[in-house]
Amino acid sequence: MFRLDERLALCAEFVREGARLADVGTDHAYLPVWLACNGKIISAVACDVRIKPLENAKANIYKYHAENIVSTALSDGLDNISPDLADDIVFAGMGGELIAKIIMRTQWLRDGNKRLILQPMSRADTLRLFLCENGFHIQQEKACISSGKSYSVMLCVYDGIKRNCSDIFKYTGLLENDNSHEAKRYIYVINDKLKKKLRGFDQNSDEYKKLYQTVSHLDILSEGVTL
Repeated sequence: MFRLDERLALCAEFVREGARLADVGTDHAYLPVWLACNGKIISAVACDVRIKPLENAKANIYKYHAENIVSTALSDGLDNISPDLADDIVFAGMGGELIAKIIMRTQWLRDGNKRLILQPMSRADTLRLFLCENGFHIQQEKACISSGKSYSVMLCVYDGIKRNCSDIFKYTGLLENDNSHEAKRYIYVINDKLKKKLRGFDQNSDEYKKLYQTVSHLDILSEGVTL
């Protein structure tokens, strides 16, 4: 049996025992196959918008004898997935803006019994802002380091409550209060990108002053981190 990398292992950690899983943008279906082979889920649908990844997924499903638990579906996001097929829905390996768009158009995710496990590869700030403004509660968030890169994974549920999203929360989420090395390194990486962005602003502009305050705060949160 194969091992999941740290990024997918963190996603797997958030999946409930006995859940029905939907893995959006599954690629090789490593996550649902691993969960099936370890007896953590009762069923899974591995979906992707492209045929080639689904062929890779099917190969792994049969290789590890998970075909009685894991099926595949050609689907743009969750467009072709029935809500009764999924309790826990994983979005891993895609950009935060795309994740937000899929969630926005999938109305059945606005069910407090559905859990969203989100691992954005980029624009996590855009995703957090969307979640706060659209009634999705980020219940848990953890960071990890995989192949030298920092990632964040969020566990969210819909409760219909629209929340304020500060600039600090937009960039750090719940990791602001996490003292682990993984969380601090994640914040350090985000802050490094913001510092580069800061150089392009006029120092007398409101945009510069606002972003400078955010960067200064993130400096404190990531103090002591080196890459």
